[in-house]
Amino acid sequence: MAARFAGRVSLVTGGSNGLGRAIVAAFLDEGARVGILDLEEAGAFAGRDDVLTLVGDVADPDVAAGAVAATAERFGRLDILVNDAAAYPDGSIVEMPVEDWRRVFEVNVTGAFATMQAFARHLAGRQPDGASIVNITTGSVRSPRPDGAAYSASKAALETLSKVAAMELGPHGIRVNVVSPGYIDVRGWSDAFPDRASDAVRAALVASIPLGRAGRPQDVAQAVLFLCSDDAAHVSGAVLDVDGGSLAGRFTLRSDAEARRS
Repeated sequence: MAARFAGRVSLVTGGSNGLGRAIVAAFLDEGARVGILDLEEAGAFAGRDDVLTLVGDVADPDVAAGAVAATAERFGRLDILVNDAAAYPDGSIVEMPVEDWRRVFEVNVTGAFATMQAFARHLAGRQPDGASIVNITTGSVRSPRPDGAAYSASKAALETLSKVAAMELGPHGIRVNVVSPGYIDVRGWSDAFPDRASDAVRAALVASIPLGRAGRPQDVAQAVLFLCSDDAAHVSGAVLDVDGGSLAGRFTLRSDAEARRS
């Protein structure tokens, strides 16, 4: 089976850990060359000629634009942008410092805006073939939780930004879509925040998933690759949920209904 992305180049922000690492690995497995912009070195891909690691803060517009330029210069082209970099400190509305709130929006919204702008400008007038942007959001856009206001609101803004970008960039041959993950267990794919969730919280999250298991980073990566592939050539402005059915309805009430029946 021919590699779907042979000869193509992608830039993945936040590609050193977690979902981003899985997305980078999936692109590499299918023949792409990949630029990574992250606050940390991408140790998992060290020494590879088909990977360019750029250490920097996507919230800085100059860094974001520079990553687009550097990736295109290194590999001679740039076809795909995936915005996975994210800031997500928890905090209640009453207690969260404004500085933390601003940081979340600077990374999750302004950073994505800056990379998309630079990507679109880079491709201007080139009549790109298969150019695609995928932004990673979260199911908490539609099902938010306490203490997650900044993260959920910023990702809601990114979904709206993505739809506007799909309308504005479509005439220039650039598709823009969103992948919205539910609970994904990134242990084994990330060295960051290993104790972010307790076993009890993880069990509760899995219990709310109709398919009965946590998502895997590879599940998200394959959704991203589909949206960037020629198989999705007429898909733009879409939000693809990768959540095991979590947002399909009130599955978490099932145990109460069973209790009443018994």
